[in-house]
Amino acid sequence: MKSCRLIGIGMGQIDQLSQKAVEAIQKAPLVAGAERMLSAVGSLVRGKKLATYDSHKIASAFSSYADTAGIPCALFSGDTGFYSGAGSLCRLLKQEGWNVEIIPGISTPQYFASRLGESWQDWHLVSAHGTDIDIGASLTYSAKTFFLTGGSISLSSIARYLIDHDIQASLSVGSRLGYEEDSGSGELIFSVSPQDLLSRNDYDENLSCLLVSRIMPELPHGALPDDFFIRNDCCSDGQKLVPMTKRLVRAAILSLLSVADGETVWDIGGGTGAVSIDLARSAHCSVHTVEEKDYACDLIRRNREKAGAVNLSLYCGHAPEALKDLPAPHAVFIGGSQGELETILHSIYQKNPAARVLISAVSLETLSEAERIAEKLKLEYQVTEISVSQSKKAGSHHLMQSQNSIYLISFISG
Repeated sequence: MKSCRLIGIGMGQIDQLSQKAVEAIQKAPLVAGAERMLSAVGSLVRGKKLATYDSHKIASAFSSYADTAGIPCALFSGDTGFYSGAGSLCRLLKQEGWNVEIIPGISTPQYFASRLGESWQDWHLVSAHGTDIDIGASLTYSAKTFFLTGGSISLSSIARYLIDHDIQASLSVGSRLGYEEDSGSGELIFSVSPQDLLSRNDYDENLSCLLVSRIMPELPHGALPDDFFIRNDCCSDGQKLVPMTKRLVRAAILSLLSVADGETVWDIGGGTGAVSIDLARSAHCSVHTVEEKDYACDLIRRNREKAGAVNLSLYCGHAPEALKDLPAPHAVFIGGSQGELETILHSIYQKNPAARVLISAVSLETLSEAERIAEKLKLEYQVTEISVSQSKKAGSHHLMQSQNSIYLISFISG
């Protein structure tokens, strides 16, 4: 059977290659890879070179060596198993009948962790190479998140996100990893705050990685207790307490919306941010909260920071106008609409006709309005009434104290 090898060359330094990789490159009649990788191991190559990272071109070039004694090789930066083009080339070659041997290299996080002097088994690894990622959702997996930056996701864009979302974090930056010192363009590793990173220009945005380290608060699972949330810091001027959805109702909201990892969620009428924060903690998702009152927005910021809800973005404005620039939602909770329920729903379904929508109502009039709109838009709906009573101690006895009934209206589109 015709054979070939796919080789990870790590950071590109020959002394970091395994002995098996060195011998494979030396014996190969053809070595393919990007120009930078061919240059990095150029002294080892004795056969022909093919400067390309196109899988089809490499597979086509390998076909000329199917019946020869030597085994052609393709080179990949870092490790062949960590966000590498080796995967797609391997599948293509196997479809064409090749026996593919993979020789791994040192991955960027492995090398970076060794240079930082720490282990990396508790890092969440994220690559922005050739794909769009959500910074906030990526940060929810672990207290330490490693980013391979690329495209629109740069070191500076991550730093700005952290600053804009009031996230306290330290950053470790690796730039030009494995590069030899050469007129100031060699390897650079440093630790810095998000604010200070934006003032530096000595690193290479295109050849950098980033480790974000933050402290994650230890909180209970599920909906948070009502007394966790700050509600009255804004009210010294006589303002009433900002309305807050109670814990057991929030638990029902989480269940009915069933947010999944990777989804985008809207919370319209954020209040204290209690629902938004519970939604943000329920999955590795992205939550976008709209609230029009300035003092309530301030509370949401405070509660977001207290809960460590790094994937919650706040928009201070009036719906539906404030919804215009939001990404299309998979799920929406409407806790307050200020008489704009129908236009808000139109805005939601223009973005995503299949969005799951859940509306909270405390009055029969709002319930009736939601039902009228559902029928007008030809949407199926389901109403859930929640009546909660909890015990409260009164002397030596316990009395059941009831809360107002809440109606949750689920709109079922499509």
